[in-house]
Amino acid sequence: MIKEKLKLKIKKKGKISFSDYMETILFDKSFGVYENKQVLGEEGHFITSPLVSKYFSHCIAKNYIQVLEAEKLYNIVELGAGNADLAVNLILYLKDKKCLPKKYYFLDKSAHLISRQKIAIDNLNIKDSVEFVWTDKYEDLPKEAFVISNELFDCIPTDLIRYKDKCYQKAYINEEFKILWEEFDSFSDNTLTALSLPKKLPDNYVFEFSKGQNTIIDRINKIMHKAYFLIFDYGYSANELYINDRIEGTLTCIKNHLSDFDPLVDVGEKDISAFVNFSYLKNIFENYNWATEAFMSQANYLLSFDILKDIDINNIDELSSIKKLIMPNQMGEIFKVLIVGKNINETFNYNFIKNDIIKL
Repeated sequence: MIKEKLKLKIKKKGKISFSDYMETILFDKSFGVYENKQVLGEEGHFITSPLVSKYFSHCIAKNYIQVLEAEKLYNIVELGAGNADLAVNLILYLKDKKCLPKKYYFLDKSAHLISRQKIAIDNLNIKDSVEFVWTDKYEDLPKEAFVISNELFDCIPTDLIRYKDKCYQKAYINEEFKILWEEFDSFSDNTLTALSLPKKLPDNYVFEFSKGQNTIIDRINKIMHKAYFLIFDYGYSANELYINDRIEGTLTCIKNHLSDFDPLVDVGEKDISAFVNFSYLKNIFENYNWATEAFMSQANYLLSFDILKDIDINNIDELSSIKKLIMPNQMGEIFKVLIVGKNINETFNYNFIKNDIIKL
């Protein structure tokens, strides 16, 4: 059905941008992947870190306690909370430590996922201690908060840009579900600077450019006066992302835990995402006067909060899940953590094992 809807949209407009194509496939209210299918977990398309182990959430909880004590941020905001696995284990840990937030906000636009989140939170039987708020409007968020996003920015619809003959071209999808490249001259100097593109790109080099990522940051910035923003996602800094080996871009599709690189096949039946340019995110935040606090691999973040301390070393399954989160050949290195803050105390001591801000 989604393919028929896309055909009608393309026929009406003659063509659509790749970002419009991706938006429809993932988030269409009637037929979108995130609205109608089991996306997360063994029965879905892929597994995220909160599903791998509860200790992932416990590390974020330890981070929150540290920030709570130093900055008195009593609200937690989670952007794109999936099945609420992160929230559930985070809340349970904070309850045990007697450090529960006053309010926990879920910002999501998927009715399907919101219904799953509400069931998961209801099962906690903790609503007398924490007020839970669901919204799809940034305007409903608090002015001060500890903000979390896990694998959000990689699925924000993106345009495909090609550098060819010293000019930029933008990808469009036609009625035959093929890519058309047309000249694109809408890059402002500020945007080019924010992307941190290399001075010389190879001819025919393809890369992603997401206005949506900028929009999210802009909306958060307009609402929040004080915030600590924790971003988990897979990707690289610009100088590690824009290498010759990625001349065809970083779009990735996943269906039933198997990946491919053709978003024009099996339309509507698989997830579509792209590697995050963390330099781009950092530059956007800094343009809004947020401070970049830290950047590191997921492994270094989790080890900084003693993920190995509380596990049962005799539990083989538990050890295996932790390895998946921190080993370089699994999720430990390809997943990164960017931490930015707005009006956060500059003397706040983070004690991270390694802080790679210099890479950004």
